Amino acid sequence: MPPSSESSRPGPAALGSAPGLAVVALVLLMLFASTLAAALFPLQPLAPAWQWRLASTLISGAPFALLGLALLRIASELGPHDPRLSRRAQLCSQLAVVAALGFLLLVPLQTMAGLQQGRSLNQAQAGRIQRAETKLKALRQAVASATTNADLNERIQALQGPVLGPADIAQPLPLLKAQVGAVLDQGDQQLRRDREASQPTSPLQLLPELLRQAFACLLLALGFAALAQLPGSEVSLLQELQWSWQRSLKRFSADRGRSSRDTGDYLRELGRQEEDR
Repeated sequence: MPPSSESSRPGPAALGSAPGLAVVALVLLMLFASTLAAALFPLQPLAPAWQWRLASTLISGAPFALLGLALLRIASELGPHDPRLSRRAQLCSQLAVVAALGFLLLVPLQTMAGLQQGRSLNQAQAGRIQRAETKLKALRQAVASATTNADLNERIQALQGPVLGPADIAQPLPLLKAQVGAVLDQGDQQLRRDREASQPTSPLQLLPELLRQAFACLLLALGFAALAQLPGSEVSLLQELQWSWQRSLKRFSADRGRSSRDTGDYLRELGRQEEDR
């Protein structure tokens, strides 16, 4: 009896979903790659700000790559007769090993980058305030040492101070000095407010964000390890690590039990020797 048309028609779950899932996986992986490329340039690998930006981009964009890899693995299971899809899934699974190890290494790297970034911001802030104080002091000295209106204007403009108009320069010198001094006093007050508002950031203030980033790195490393496969392996990297850990625990327990038995035998032998005496 010939098969019916409905039974011979390929089901959507068997054939139709595998290519669709593969396309969605590719889109997610490309989104992650484009986000990462935007964070890489301009290349400044020694700058703490660049390191922190790259770490934050990796952590925020990694779920796209993780979901894309999971969809690609599902697509390869739904379409096992597509060799190109299987090779692509196998390649991405092997690259996931590098991703899992990379996120583990990212924990100390992003912590150091965050601390260095906070230190750099504190130094930049302190340097800006110090330069403003130096400039303000130089302007006061220029006002005090000026002998004429034109001399005062030249000294102030050389230091990039307040701009004096023709009406200001036409005033008597003492009145002009008092007017410029009042402007400098306002700048001094603003500088004091800036100094009070810009307190240095301590490492303890950065701790919550650093812990959140480190926890996210560990979770992402776990997720990629669950989907990663070493070349020639049939199980995930996470399963291999679990089995290796269990074997180590069993070996440790066996060695500990053997050591306890040896110690007990030794003590019993000593007891027998004492009784024989």
